[in-house]
Amino acid sequence: MSNKKDNNITEGKEGTEAYQTLVDWVKSVPDAIAHIKENGNKENLAKYQNQVKLVIEKMKEIEKELNR
Repeated sequence: MSNKKDNNITEGKEGTEAYQTLVDWVKSVPDAIAHIKENGNKENLAKYQNQVKLVIEKMKEIEKELNR
């Protein structure tokens, strides 16, 4: 027997916490990009920028669910 749990993290307190975690992470992006520009290469920067885009898309999804 499987104990299935709803994996929708956008509900209630968990959704709010997930969203806040992403907000905090996004605030660190400028410093991280500066660090990558100084110490990394173009490939590292492109991968990080892609990750940022994915996180922002996820934040928009969560925000939309929280506002319902």
